[in-house]
Amino acid sequence: MGIRSRIFFLVFLILSSGIVTSYIVAERDLTRAFELQIVNELEKQAGLLLASAQNLNNYKNIAEADAAADNLGAAANSRVTFILNNGQVIGDSDLNINQIKSVDNHGDRAEVINALKDGSGWVSRYSDTLNEDLLYFAITDQSKDNPNIIRIAVPLTYLETATGTLQLSLFLLFLVVIIVSIFASAVATNYLYSNIESLADAATTIADSDFKKRNLKALPTQRVDEFGDVARSIYHISENLKNQIKMIAKQRDQFGLVLDDLGEGILVTNKDGEFVYNNEQSLVILDIKSLKEKNINNLEIPAINYLYNRVTNKKRADIEFEIELEDKSTRWVLGSMNQSKTTGEYILVVHDITQLRQLNSMRRDFISNVSHELRTPVSVIMANSETLLDGALDNKKDAKVFAKAILHNSERLSSMVSDLIDLSRIEYGDLKLNIKDLNFNEFMDSFLVSMKSVAKKRSIALNFNPKHTGLMYADSQALERVMNNLCDNAYKYSEAGSSVEISTRDQGKMIKVMVSDSGEGVPSEDKEYIFDRFFRTASARASDNKGSGLGLAIVKNLINSLNGEVGITSNKPKGSIFWFTIPKSK
Repeated sequence: MGIRSRIFFLVFLILSSGIVTSYIVAERDLTRAFELQIVNELEKQAGLLLASAQNLNNYKNIAEADAAADNLGAAANSRVTFILNNGQVIGDSDLNINQIKSVDNHGDRAEVINALKDGSGWVSRYSDTLNEDLLYFAITDQSKDNPNIIRIAVPLTYLETATGTLQLSLFLLFLVVIIVSIFASAVATNYLYSNIESLADAATTIADSDFKKRNLKALPTQRVDEFGDVARSIYHISENLKNQIKMIAKQRDQFGLVLDDLGEGILVTNKDGEFVYNNEQSLVILDIKSLKEKNINNLEIPAINYLYNRVTNKKRADIEFEIELEDKSTRWVLGSMNQSKTTGEYILVVHDITQLRQLNSMRRDFISNVSHELRTPVSVIMANSETLLDGALDNKKDAKVFAKAILHNSERLSSMVSDLIDLSRIEYGDLKLNIKDLNFNEFMDSFLVSMKSVAKKRSIALNFNPKHTGLMYADSQALERVMNNLCDNAYKYSEAGSSVEISTRDQGKMIKVMVSDSGEGVPSEDKEYIFDRFFRTASARASDNKGSGLGLAIVKNLINSLNGEVGITSNKPKGSIFWFTIPKSK
């Protein structure tokens, strides 16, 4: 039922109730007034009848009494009835003698009882004899011992006419009520609709999560009626909802940041495979620009499709797969998917395990390289030892050659083991560094003196060209080992008569140190791995220069421990530039 119909029925019901109540009261009062007026007139007529009839005991028979009643009824234009004190009717102006004889005893009539008791009495009721409503007034005659009853009655015609007129007025009023109800409902509905529509428009705009100030101000909060109360309630609800949405969005962003910081990609799909949530890390790991309005079956990643199809049956599945990136490199990913027991959604967690794979590969390579590097000196030592035991000890000249070979490889083996131990200590933080302010120029003065004999022996010049300012913040012993390894590496692969240049320059809050040589250089494809353990270029392995391949790995780890970085660039026209950075003094 619409608002207009409800208002119509409400107004109609209220007005109708008022009119019906008024009609009932008016009819009651009008009936009472008419009855009292008629009773007053009948009382006067009854007095005249009593003066004429005087004593009913004077009539000799029913015929004489009935004739007298007929004469008095005609004179009074009313129904006149003579009733003895025992209730017998002996005369009636509206009945003949035969009818009078068959009339019931009137001793139980209320007006008769009241008249015998109080001298007069009246009542209105329906007459079964005449089949109409009459008002009866009874009075006692002039008999002193046993008075009889003279009763006069008139029909309530005037009263019925008056009440009929009142009923007609009531009907007309009902027509007016219907018209007024229709008009009132139309006016009220238009008023309500105009106010509700403006309130609804503002509320609809806010319901669309548009909590801008101009939309909130559009609510009629200044009104003092019920619409103003509703508007203020909507305003407060909107403000609270706005704050709640802000808090939820903040918590969601914080949760997303936490998920991103974990380094894991999170993707959530509904039962149809449509994505409902993903964090930024998932896009990075899967190398996807956007998942908006996408389905998991449209990702064109077979491994994820396999996970989705499998998890629908087993509720959980895991798989490792690789993705080819735009730069043609490969990324290894571990995907784990399960179905939520509460929401039924599918949750996919992806991990970038490329580095783990690389570390695992490095571990295998490390074992392989260590085995390979240790095998050669150990094999030489074993072979020479066996030769000595087989009789070469008797030949002092041969024994001395074999002993030198054993000593050389033992030293090589010892150096390799020592480098491995040092590298392990550096990587695990067991090497304690004494980091303090250091004047690099003074450090280099002493370093160049220590390297002078080595440079002279190999006919290679060692030059220092500083262009930095300020002090370094470093450990002198670690820095000395770094410079030893870099210079030793430069000596090995530089030609006799060439030079090794050590230069410095400022680089923001760092000091950059560069060691340049004019050797064969490092191929571009090997530069990425040059600081890995046991890595040696193809030309280095083919040359007579012996090495374990651990020197540059130690350099990298020492510099990282000093909060610096290492790298390599090509030197022009040939050779390489190994560089590292050290923080300036605080």
